[in-house]
Amino acid sequence: MTSRLLLLVSIAILLVTTVVVALFGVVPLPEYETFASDKGFNGKLIYHVEFQSENIIPPAPDIMDSCIFFIDLSESPAQEKEVVCNSDLYNISYDMSFYDAQIHNDDQILLSYWDYRESNDSRVLIVDIESGIISESMDVPPLSENNRMNVYGEKLIEPWETTDYNSRLIGIYYVNRIDTIEVYNSRAPSNYYFESLHWSPDGDNIVAGDSENNLIIFSKNNLFTPVKIPLSDQKVDEKVELINVLGWTN
Repeated sequence: MTSRLLLLVSIAILLVTTVVVALFGVVPLPEYETFASDKGFNGKLIYHVEFQSENIIPPAPDIMDSCIFFIDLSESPAQEKEVVCNSDLYNISYDMSFYDAQIHNDDQILLSYWDYRESNDSRVLIVDIESGIISESMDVPPLSENNRMNVYGEKLIEPWETTDYNSRLIGIYYVNRIDTIEVYNSRAPSNYYFESLHWSPDGDNIVAGDSENNLIIFSKNNLFTPVKIPLSDQKVDEKVELINVLGWTN
């Protein structure tokens, strides 16, 4: 009798817990409009992705390739175009760093690598964004961190500084000379986040990557609701993982 009572109590607790989680514990993903070129956006979004194997053994998927792509926002429909991939550069070095890639002169990508063959030193490749032509120069400045400041002197706040995981709140914020300004705020699942915030060239819009492999565009002045550009799987039997956004160029 006691065992049967304990079983009924356990089932009741499980049912109540399930109902509570279903009602209060599940937070949906934020909703955005789908990108359309008729909103008048200009310039290119440059971003770094990894192509990963679909296998689940081992648990961590294998990284098959790292690539930099761009999307021209003035084109309709918006299409992803490849700039360069790690596999294109094996003849130069197997130690190419895509994680600290940077935009240079608005139309080039800087990639650092270690030259084991000749100088045994760190060197920099220059990749033309439009043509993909690769060159090397010692005259480029050293790679440095983006200060996330726009033409008005307003600075973006890192998303992790404003995320409240306990209340499941995420947001986009920036600071001017006096105040902290909220651009966007929403509830979201605990595993959802923004990263790699960058200003548009005119300083009025913000692009962010999210954990669902989307590029999200926000209006600083809330002139439009946020829009998303989903990244497509470029290769068969591999999944794409957005690593970071390099920037928004003219």
